[in-house]
Amino acid sequence: MSIVLKKNIILLNPEGNCEELFEELQLPFSTTHQHIPVGDHLPENPFEYANTTVVIKLLRMKAPHESLCYLHVKRVISIEGTLLPLPQSKNEARNFLKRLSNRQHRVTTAVGIRYDQQLSSFVVASDVTMKCLSEKIIQQYIETGEPFEQDIGYNIMGVGQNLVSRIDGCKYNVAGLPIKILKDFLSEKGIISASEEAEVHGH
Repeated sequence: MSIVLKKNIILLNPEGNCEELFEELQLPFSTTHQHIPVGDHLPENPFEYANTTVVIKLLRMKAPHESLCYLHVKRVISIEGTLLPLPQSKNEARNFLKRLSNRQHRVTTAVGIRYDQQLSSFVVASDVTMKCLSEKIIQQYIETGEPFEQDIGYNIMGVGQNLVSRIDGCKYNVAGLPIKILKDFLSEKGIISASEEAEVHGH
């Protein structure tokens, strides 16, 4: 049994490991990059912030083709409900990782699709407990560049996996894209379907 692609999928502004993880679904896709402002008046709640951002960007994207399925992902990191800004400098990365050290934080991901003049989304949250991070470990990790390459400030598909002691919830969500949940979501919305044919087909 294989997967039949009912609509071609376009990833809108993919970040971090999104493309690499989407490839694990073995579905053909392409990407598009657009500058889409979302404004300053977004909810402070991580769940609502991520979901609202996804919805706004899909609604405001330029020149969408109704025959295609556009997919956008927004991930945020929070501690006790407070959103954490991503580090932009080595000093900010040091403070960011110190704040995560030896405690639990939450990774919240909103995934939305726009297709057939419709828009649907879902949100997944996973709790992550970090190891106790020494100054030396933090400095070494900053030098890898990963804190500036990922949309949650670290990468469990890279060196960052050594910083984590426990994940409660979807590991793929923490990695960059909750692909198992996404696959069911795309099937439910009719973007993909199961087939007895041997290969993945797209339009």
